[in-house]
Amino acid sequence: AYNYNNPVDPAAFEREANRILAEVEKECGWMYETEHVVDGRIQIKRDVAGKTTPVKGRINYTVWSDVFVCPHCSEEIVFWEAAADHAGGKVRDEFPCPHCGATTTKRSLERAWEYVHDEGLRGTVRRAKQVPVLINYSVGKKRFEKVPDEGDLDLIQRIEMKAIPYWYPTDELPDGYNTEQPKKSHGVTHVHQFYYKRPLYLLSKIFSVLDTIQSPNLNYLKYTFDQTISGLSRLNRYGPTHYSQVNRMLSGTLYIGSQIAEVSLPYLIEGKIKRLKKVLESYRNLSSYTCITTQSSSRINNIPQDSIDYIFTDPPFGGNLMYSELNFLHEAWYQAFTNNRSEAIVNDVQRKALPEYQALMEQCFAENYRILKPGRWMTVEFHNSQNKVWMAIQQAL
Repeated sequence: AYNYNNPVDPAAFEREANRILAEVEKECGWMYETEHVVDGRIQIKRDVAGKTTPVKGRINYTVWSDVFVCPHCSEEIVFWEAAADHAGGKVRDEFPCPHCGATTTKRSLERAWEYVHDEGLRGTVRRAKQVPVLINYSVGKKRFEKVPDEGDLDLIQRIEMKAIPYWYPTDELPDGYNTEQPKKSHGVTHVHQFYYKRPLYLLSKIFSVLDTIQSPNLNYLKYTFDQTISGLSRLNRYGPTHYSQVNRMLSGTLYIGSQIAEVSLPYLIEGKIKRLKKVLESYRNLSSYTCITTQSSSRINNIPQDSIDYIFTDPPFGGNLMYSELNFLHEAWYQAFTNNRSEAIVNDVQRKALPEYQALMEQCFAENYRILKPGRWMTVEFHNSQNKVWMAIQQAL
């Protein structure tokens, strides 16, 4: 809200954003290099002295796949290899086990698990096994794809062994409706486990740079790079029929899919920097007089009675979205967490049923009524497929 209403100088923004990108790339760029392979052969280049070196490509994204265990032969099945219809860009409902040939489905498979050292928790953890299966990379302006080779796997292993020298959040996920899926399906119990080691290093470096910047545009720069928090995470699903693999999270969930696109920073952010510059240029002369406040709508203490001409409010939709749970990933990186005691939702874990939701919404509407001038108007935007939730809102009003 602050950045929408306080535009900055477009040229200065672009210059500073690209400087951050360059600083991060200088330290982490080697993590996103791969040898250029054509027809199974590594391409080489020759310098003026006649010395040959492999041609390096810049990784755009790496696809990771779940690994399961066949219930018939107990061998591991890489989901990407067994179930994916690469030509059609779909996942088969039924597919044969590549080891024993038995017909199976995803539901009938058991997940393969592995035990690894967790640097952030300083101990061994159990996590769902995933392996890299495809690399999309660029050489010049051309794109290529390859199956990860020995060099790529060695690179990933080197990064796994490398300690991250910067801070990153290790907060434990709260109990909740949305947090159960990553816990049960993939063993993700803490915030940093939403990331593979390479993007976790990258993201911690980004926040380290942002924390040291002295700039009047700092808030807008944070707003720009904020997308990396979810965009670099394992929430980013791979879509074979999509040209771009950026921001492919399943809305309203913390769902980790069976095929993940681990993207590089330039692939994720370069286009956004250019688009934001155009947005800034379009309203750089806008005069804005705003007061932005963050607080519970049930207690708006700093706004006096009978002082507001018009209210537009978009309240929580019952139990459709668990806002504080869904925000937890971002909040952990900023270490600023929602106080959900007054969160107006239906949530079993918070022990809030429809009566509690209605009571909280009544407090919010009472405050709206208190600050609204007599005879003025309020618009309430609301939708829910359940009549009982509609009744709760109407009774609260």
